[in-house]
Amino acid sequence: MLLLCWLLHCLLLLLTVAFFTLFERKVMGLFHNRLGPNKVSFIGLLQPLLDAFKLLSKQSMIPMRANKFTYHLSPHLALILSLFIWITMPTLYLMVNMNYSLVMFFCVGSIMVFSVLLAGWSSNSKYSLIGSLRSVAQSISYESVFSTLIVLMLIFLSSYSIRSSFQLSSVLFLPILPLWIICTLAETHRAPFDFSESESELVSGFNTEYSGAYFAFIFLSEYTVLLYSCMLISFLFFSWLIPNTIFFVVVLSLAFSFFFIWVRVTFCRFRYDMLMMTSWKVLLPTSLMVFVCYLPVLM
Repeated sequence: MLLLCWLLHCLLLLLTVAFFTLFERKVMGLFHNRLGPNKVSFIGLLQPLLDAFKLLSKQSMIPMRANKFTYHLSPHLALILSLFIWITMPTLYLMVNMNYSLVMFFCVGSIMVFSVLLAGWSSNSKYSLIGSLRSVAQSISYESVFSTLIVLMLIFLSSYSIRSSFQLSSVLFLPILPLWIICTLAETHRAPFDFSESESELVSGFNTEYSGAYFAFIFLSEYTVLLYSCMLISFLFFSWLIPNTIFFVVVLSLAFSFFFIWVRVTFCRFRYDMLMMTSWKVLLPTSLMVFVCYLPVLM
């Protein structure tokens, strides 16, 4: 029964991701003063499904000198991990209370960088390799800040469970929300921190050599993690407003997803040295100072 619920949850999640891409394209069209997808069916509602059919039906072109095993493994690994991480989220589809869900989220999120690294290395392309190495360095830099904030929350909540944050979330978390959002943008490789996919200099980054279904798997995994991050922010920072209401969390998650699209449209891509300098010289000292300032409250 639990396996059936998880499969249903994955199916609904992938369907949500498909229509979230339509939502993103519509919002970006609004910001750019254009229409966006509107030709397929009524206001383009079937566009995501036809895009998925197109990608899944296309032939995947495998580079001649690619490492075949890791080339095939990395897209599947990315999709599996992105769906697996949703087990830690207490929702209506999975009535499971994992006692260490917050720690598991951080561990699985850290492992996901290996799928990017394997994709870039196995493609035997300089563009892909540079993109994957950028992603690894970026993830290591911002996970140091992320881990500091997670430890702070673990101490405050006195629990390792995300479900407990649904009841114990506090307005005291709001000062660290900007740091959390910046780290989320960097960890999910969203603009202005999309250095693993820099189209202007790396063609498409680590996924340059992927096409067809494999490209769809990578695409789905990125947006799945983005939606998870939006819902996690809602759980950790705003569930104190209306506790124990899943509907409120879903609406707030959509608001944060709109905010991430807004950031993508508004800001241009950082320089890579500025990204690393911001992490090590600005965000990490700031997070440590915040940790020290919260100690009297935690004690």
